[in-house]
Amino acid sequence: MILPGRAHVGHILRYVGRPLALLFAWDVAVTAFWYLAHPRWTAEFPALPITLLGSAIAVYLSFRNTTAYARWWEARTLWGAMVNASRTLAREALTLLPERAQAIPVVHRQIAYVHAMRLHLRRQVPWDELAGRLPADELERLKKVANVPNAIHSRTAELMAAVKPDPVLWPALSRTLSDISNAQGGMERIKNTPLPQQYATYPAIFTHGFCLLLPVSLVETLGLWTPLGSTVAGFLFLALLQIGNDMQNPFENLDDDVPMSTLTRAIEIDLRDMLGEPHELKPVQPDDGILL
Repeated sequence: MILPGRAHVGHILRYVGRPLALLFAWDVAVTAFWYLAHPRWTAEFPALPITLLGSAIAVYLSFRNTTAYARWWEARTLWGAMVNASRTLAREALTLLPERAQAIPVVHRQIAYVHAMRLHLRRQVPWDELAGRLPADELERLKKVANVPNAIHSRTAELMAAVKPDPVLWPALSRTLSDISNAQGGMERIKNTPLPQQYATYPAIFTHGFCLLLPVSLVETLGLWTPLGSTVAGFLFLALLQIGNDMQNPFENLDDDVPMSTLTRAIEIDLRDMLGEPHELKPVQPDDGILL
């Protein structure tokens, strides 16, 4: 996640630098061609169609970006629910299970679960992260399942039920376990359901087509200033396009993602503090304005 107030020229150029450079080269080529071939032109390019096209594309991109941000915000909300449910599970295990010795493995398993969930969403191998957090025999079994965090969570529920908690208190524990499962299901829905193809392909086609036509419509008015004016206007559309592309997939381990590494580290710190365990864990710090 890019932190507010940390944008700088270098980041902006990396963000849309390549398409912007290509657009500038195209603007220069159109301007040069206009000055060289202008005497042979017999008709002027009408300005009204490009104005209407730009307005329509701006509305389309804004609508698409609103939809993409809704996905990102839902992903962040689900991780907020996971943080709360993890703390609740640890508190209930420590206070509702018959013995503290029975609660400690539950809390440790929840720490392993959130790390496995982060790696599961990023399509990364979890075994190095889980080594030492779970028994070796369980790790071998997990290597044979398709959904590692779900298997860890199911085993945690089995262990909690095996200690036979008070039947009056068990529904509270069960609701918390369900909250965790529901949050995971929502995250997997976002991960596995891309935006419709119309939102993914058409904005790029329309935006790039508009940028190609833009200097043609401006060159007779701006003359030698066409590369500057067209590139600045094109930058706005290219930036809007890229913002939507980044926000629509919040679990891809990119700069604009939900900061899952930060959240899982915070969960682990909180749960180990609740157990009273000494540790040297520190919150994840931003790197060049990026929080992972």
